[in-house]
Amino acid sequence: MPIILQHLFAIGGFYGILLFCLLTIGSDNTKANKILGVWCLFLGLFFLGILVNVQTSLNVFAFFIGWNVYLPASFGALLYLYCRQAITDRNFSSTDILHVLPVLACYLLNIDALFTAAEIKITWATAPADDNAPLQLSQLIIYSQAFIYLAFSFQMVNKYQRTAKNNLADFNPEIFRWIWILLILTLCVWSFKLVSSSETLYFLSVISDLVIIFLIYGVALAQWRNPKLFKVNKIEEISVSVQDTDPTNAQTNSSPSGLLDSSTREIISTRVKQFMDEEHAYKDSQLNLLRLAELIGVSTHHLSEALNQHQGKNFYQFINDYRVNYVREMLAQQPTAKILDLAMTAGFSSKSTFNAVFKQATGLSPTQYRQTLSNTSD
Repeated sequence: MPIILQHLFAIGGFYGILLFCLLTIGSDNTKANKILGVWCLFLGLFFLGILVNVQTSLNVFAFFIGWNVYLPASFGALLYLYCRQAITDRNFSSTDILHVLPVLACYLLNIDALFTAAEIKITWATAPADDNAPLQLSQLIIYSQAFIYLAFSFQMVNKYQRTAKNNLADFNPEIFRWIWILLILTLCVWSFKLVSSSETLYFLSVISDLVIIFLIYGVALAQWRNPKLFKVNKIEEISVSVQDTDPTNAQTNSSPSGLLDSSTREIISTRVKQFMDEEHAYKDSQLNLLRLAELIGVSTHHLSEALNQHQGKNFYQFINDYRVNYVREMLAQQPTAKILDLAMTAGFSSKSTFNAVFKQATGLSPTQYRQTLSNTSD
């Protein structure tokens, strides 16, 4: 192994242990922090273990040869649990213990080799046998769990994103964009690892190792600075499931496109628009689908269906269109008003959410939009 690569792995291992301490020690660290901390520790030990494995002389570290090889069998579960906890911070359940099975299976399959004499380990590390069935099965488990958990993570994040859009009006859409980037990059890393099994493509394995170091440690530093980095407030408190709030999942004989006929959807849509125009309910930063349904006297799935089928918008889009339009009107009427004050009055609860939603709706930042108004008036 090139010296520069050994130095990079040594630095990566050191930072993994350091980040583990930062993310797990202290009462301010969330469950997501601690999961990410364990991931950083395992990642750090994995790269330090590579340095041990390449040693060809008998030394005090020779016993630890091979122990790092099966740590990646935990990476899929750690990614899944991190995404879940980062978004919801929900309590762990007894079934979560099942997530240790892939890595536990790898160690049990190779228990004899792990406790063998150091001299034999050195030979095994420098020239591993091609017909080592337990090792080959462990490699299959490592790659299988990675892609299976990635599929679970994609499905879970998609479900939470749909739930948020159908039930919540006040969340930062950038949260899910960054989570998707994390998942896609992780998919690329494992894909590179899979196709780099041949010696001719070994460089892809090295590239993927470096990418995952910078990726996970970068997320870890961001998570440490902001423990609620990907948190979607109140998503766990929503009592309506995605199936209940998404009319495309509804099964009924009354209409092929939902529970309600078109005239009923139009009546509900007219009622909710009238209520928003007269009562300005969008200015309530705590407003969600359940609360709005109670205010206008309809069920949540009927309201959601009316918005989706008649308005062509989910709850998130419907409410934030009102909020953005309010801010735009006020910017035109009050050129010197503070933008953040207008955003808070419109119902936004944070500057980051407001900026993201406003740019998503108009294609411009609030400041840029105000400048366009000034240029037009001139």
